[in-house]
Order: sequence, then structure tokens, then C-alpha cells
Amino acid sequence: MIKMFQNNIKSPSETQEVVEDYNTFVNGGKVLPVCYRCTQVPKEGLYDGFRVQGMFFCSDCQQELFTAEQGTPEYQEFMFLIKGIFY
Repeated sequence: MIKMFQNNIKSPSETQEVVEDYNTFVNGGKVLPVCYRCTQVPKEGLYDGFRVQGMFFCSDCQQELFTAEQGTPEYQEFMFLIKGIFY
């Protein structure tokens, strides 16, 4: 879902807002992990991914992150998201 909004998002903090809004409205306010990148709730819940500075990445996005080649659009997307977490 974030990929759909990518052209409209100006900063990583806006990405975080989209994920938080998605979690609140779609999941009925339940505390479920929502992937920071793809906005999906993983099948295995908290056991199906990892957290970085409070942001959750599902195992599918984790695999894509670890295999993304430098210079590709996928790699650039990950760098954009990760920079938003740390800065």
C-alpha cells in the first residue's frame, strides 16, 4: 500500500503516519504489527519480521531488503525508509 502512496509522500515521517493511520483504522485500533514498507499485517504477527527503532519490517520485506542490489529503485526505497527511521 505504501508503494501506491509513494509519489504523494514527501518525507519518511509521512510514511510513518500512513502506517499508523492504517493500523488504527483497518485493524480497529488493535495492537498488531504493520510492516513499515508494505503496510501488511504479517501472518505470524510479531514473530514474522523484525523491529528497528520501533518500526516493524515483515519477513518478506526483510528478504527483499537483504537481497536488494545497490543502485536499484528497490534499494533506494529501502534507504529512504531507513533514513527516516534514524534521522
